[in-house]
Amino acid sequence: MRRIEDLRADFAGWSDDLRALLAAARRTGRWALLDRDPLPRWTKGPVALLGDAAHPIFPFFAQGAAQAMEDAAVLVGCLAARPEDPSAALRRYEDIRRPRATRVQQMSRGRAESNHLPDGPAQRARDASVSEADPFAHNDWIYGHDAELAVREALAAA
Repeated sequence: MRRIEDLRADFAGWSDDLRALLAAARRTGRWALLDRDPLPRWTKGPVALLGDAAHPIFPFFAQGAAQAMEDAAVLVGCLAARPEDPSAALRRYEDIRRPRATRVQQMSRGRAESNHLPDGPAQRARDASVSEADPFAHNDWIYGHDAELAVREALAAA
């Protein structure tokens, strides 16, 4: 993390608006990685959360938008199956989606440190491990998931 004074000095000759913005800053960062623990509930009555509102995910598996689309596919399937009882459909959506999205959220969180190791023995060991593995076979549970099939199977089992 850079010192705020250094950042302000880097942009000393820039526009007044930018310098005013930097004058208001209290700390710096390269990018915002915002996180929170998995929520115990995503639904309440006729209201449901999905996507980042339900499960913010770090970018390390490229799953933020994918998980939101899976949420939408399951939500549609649940609402179509129970149009007369939206609250029950939303609870079913949560029951189907929360375990998987929570797992993806936690796995991605685990990569926050390993993806940003400083040069050295730990970084070299990580690189060697990654170069020897088939990333798709190792993570097929993420990339090979069929959300529409998951909702059909869950509804059939109910």
